[in-house]
Order: sequence, then structure tokens, then C-alpha cells
Amino acid sequence: MELKLSASYDATPEEVFAIVTDATFREQACEKTKALSYAVEVTESGGDTVVRVQREMPSHDVPDIARKFVGETLTVVQTETWHAARPDGSRHADIRGEISNTPVTLKGTAEITGNGSTTVQAIELDVKVAVPLIGKKIEPFVVDAIRSGLQKEHELGREWTH
Repeated sequence: MELKLSASYDATPEEVFAIVTDATFREQACEKTKALSYAVEVTESGGDTVVRVQREMPSHDVPDIARKFVGETLTVVQTETWHAARPDGSRHADIRGEISNTPVTLKGTAEITGNGSTTVQAIELDVKVAVPLIGKKIEPFVVDAIRSGLQKEHELGREWTH
């Protein structure tokens, strides 16, 4: 199931990139999404900046049909590989993620693009729940949870740009 989301910031592409690759920002985003625990790593690999966020989330919002797969908590692991800036300052990232010990995976891209005096961060993800028969029923709940988390992260990003 596809998820597309974008947010606009009153900042340059360089400033937005600096925020989304800042470990403290990512830790605050984990706190804002009510993570029970988390680990954030930001590393350089060649010309790329790799952001890995692992967070343990409560599963009380998970529908009953899926709870037997996940237990009391979910461990969400997301890795963003941000590539070097283009000449105009825009950035592209490859995103991979999973909910550990479940059949849930996500992959997609993120873009940071200047647009006049603002910068847009656009995220496109493909979320898969690889469970015969019920996977398609669970995907909308997973997508809604991811969307909610991303919206909270975007709100925090706007606070960081002011």
C-alpha cells in the first residue's frame, strides 16, 4: 500500500537536510511519537549520510487481527540513506524499514527540494504486510500509524526551523 506525504518548511534545503540528519532531532521525534525506547545512529558512508532509527513502540493501537503477530510492543527499524546534494542543494534518500519479527516491510524515497523561499520534504513509501489473506486488511492500519508518526516529525521539524 502506498503512502505519500510532504511537508513545507521556511528553510533552505541545506537547513532541512541538517535537521533530518541531526541525531538530537531524531531522538526528539522518537519522544514525540511516544517511543518506549529508541536508538539513533547517524553515520557517513562514502558521500552518503545514513540515518538509522530504531524505536520500540507500544502496540495498543494495533488491531486485534494483527496483535497476535506483534505482541505488546513493536520494534520499528528505519534506515534512510541520504545521497550527496545536487547542484541546486536538493537531496534524495532511499528508505528501508521493517517492524522486527513481523512480516511488515517498507521501502521508498524521500526528497528535499527548494521551492522559492521554502523547502519541501516529500516522502513516498510502499508498505507491505506479507500475510496471506489478512495482510491487505492490516496495511491501512500500518500506513495510518506511519503517517501519524511522520506528521509529528514534520511538526517538530517546523519548530526546529523557527
